[in-house]
Amino acid sequence: MVIKVIYLEVAVQDLASIYKYISQDSVKYAKLEIQKIKAFADAIKNQPLKGRLYQTINGVEVRSIVFRHYILFYTFENQRVSILSIHHHVRLISNNPAVGKDE
Repeated sequence: MVIKVIYLEVAVQDLASIYKYISQDSVKYAKLEIQKIKAFADAIKNQPLKGRLYQTINGVEVRSIVFRHYILFYTFENQRVSILSIHHHVRLISNNPAVGKDE
């Protein structure tokens, strides 16, 4: 069974924001940080239920897992890990468009 990891639009925007912020000081370290985040996200497919249950949205379990200064929010369905958001831990989760509002 092959499990795929995909990034939804908010997660792609999150990666771009992280890169933009870090690259103000160092393009080298911005690239390195994005590589590390992506490697960690890709490894989720090896243990997709490892993250803790954050909430259920429309019957789908949203899980969260911490990596360095980030919380990765994702779902696991149909042999696919969908990265919803990559959230810096000091920001308010309620402001996160992917998971901020309870239903």
